Amino acid sequence: MHQIKDPNRFVPSIDTLFGGEIHPQECKWFGDTAPLILGAKNDKESLKSLKIKSRLGLPPQLRCAIWISSVVRISNPHQPVQISDSYGTIGKMKYIETTWAFVLNTIFPNPADKQDAIAPDFGVTPQVFAQITHTIPKGGRQSLTNVLLAVNQVLGIEYCPLLIDVVCLLLQFMPESYAYCTIRDMLNTSHYLPVCQKDYYSWCKSFEVFVRRMSKEHHRVLSEIGVLTPDGLHPVFRRFFTTIMKRDDVFHFMDIFLVDGSKAMFRLALSFLQLVPKSKLKSIKCANDWWGEISVQTMSPFFQFKQQVGIMYPKFGKFVKRYPRRIVLKRAISFHQKWALENMPVYIDQTPPKPLGFLTDYPVTLAKPTIIRSNLAKWLPTVLKTTKLDLIYSTEIHGRSFATFYKQCRRTKHTVSLVEAISGSKSATIGMFASHAWVIHPSSFGDGECFMFRAEPDPICYRWVPDFSEDTEHQAVREQFIVARHDFIAMGANLEGTNGLRLDNDFNSGESYPTLGFGNQSLLGPGRERFEIATMEVYRLMREVDGKAVDGDDEVIWDMEGL
Repeated sequence: MHQIKDPNRFVPSIDTLFGGEIHPQECKWFGDTAPLILGAKNDKESLKSLKIKSRLGLPPQLRCAIWISSVVRISNPHQPVQISDSYGTIGKMKYIETTWAFVLNTIFPNPADKQDAIAPDFGVTPQVFAQITHTIPKGGRQSLTNVLLAVNQVLGIEYCPLLIDVVCLLLQFMPESYAYCTIRDMLNTSHYLPVCQKDYYSWCKSFEVFVRRMSKEHHRVLSEIGVLTPDGLHPVFRRFFTTIMKRDDVFHFMDIFLVDGSKAMFRLALSFLQLVPKSKLKSIKCANDWWGEISVQTMSPFFQFKQQVGIMYPKFGKFVKRYPRRIVLKRAISFHQKWALENMPVYIDQTPPKPLGFLTDYPVTLAKPTIIRSNLAKWLPTVLKTTKLDLIYSTEIHGRSFATFYKQCRRTKHTVSLVEAISGSKSATIGMFASHAWVIHPSSFGDGECFMFRAEPDPICYRWVPDFSEDTEHQAVREQFIVARHDFIAMGANLEGTNGLRLDNDFNSGESYPTLGFGNQSLLGPGRERFEIATMEVYRLMREVDGKAVDGDDEVIWDMEGL
């Protein structure tokens, strides 16, 4: 990047999400260099001035600079304002971009993983996530995915329904690097977002209390029709008003939110009560009716968001004390956390885990798709979830030979085998995880850590399930984990003498049948028990920390050939 003479100049806004043009607007109360606020006697007066100006609306060309500076300032109240302001300047650009490059390298050690990476939904459900992103072009979706994965994998956030819309708004004025750094500081304080299910339900319950304080009649009706439930408040606390306000008005509100935090969200949602008079409440029968009526008002050409801001921040009258101040809001949310714990459902994160990386000198084929390595990370034992795959045997590279297979695998206790199986006109990627080294032995061996799986299509994992019956014949069959002979390898067994996955004839053909111990069906599906092998690959597991093999590199794990 070329050098800039004035490091105090503010960075320009850029639309990373849609690639649109940022149209500059004339602004008399902000310059183009730091500091943000000129002429303030002290930091307190400077912050007050920033709040007033954000309520008037920020010039689009300065949103990147002012948004990140505002968040850094609010999240670090004891930090000198000069440092906060510097985050919006060109002088800080290299630091922010270097930080982001490190983060990207952490979440994508294999750059190819970006192409089919799956973003977490943070509790909004995959369906809502699809609604949010369906109009975003491919490049913008990739940027959104990058930032969301960084928040999930680096910052450790799993549940935060507001996050997706907030990141989308940031990316319409910021590069990925600035959006990530802004979100990082937002999450360093409770000032902005609920970051767990308990917080989210506490927010919703607190809002109900403030509605009752604002208008008992509105509270009665809205409670009866379900508006004040966590699901009923979806447009506010999950979608950040994006479904019920005009786009430019949401941007204007974002100007306010990044300075005032969650207080602004509560105030705006409460101010909507005044858009629907009590006389109209009788015609509202459900939550959709309520938000539909709000949308009619806010989408009207006569609606002026600046007037709504005046309602949010009244200077006199009976509503001044009914809108929550920050300290009152904080107490309410804290008070309702017990209620939240008693009423919130169990949240199960459906986001695929971080995919296993790979570290190999050979070209990877079957493990290349990110979704396959992500599912492997989900299925592997906990201590192996953060390992990397290293290709040690491939029919394409080493040839179709059991002798070569045993030679390549004898030093490795834990292996993942992937098979491209073809049956008729259909194919599937199936495989097995072995908890012991593949060495020829007259008896079966291994333990209950072994599992079989179908990687694609329709991924599914079949784990071994213990049985405590006294039927010794069944138990002996159930405990056939790994079978390794001169002419075949297999996993799992049944009373008919077939296996859950068996590879024969120097990896040219195979079969898959239901077994007792693993409870599996044929890995390719009913009626496709026999198959031809197109490609077979075996991977050992490498530690992510130092790149060394989990099982060591030098010694044969064991060698039972000839016993």
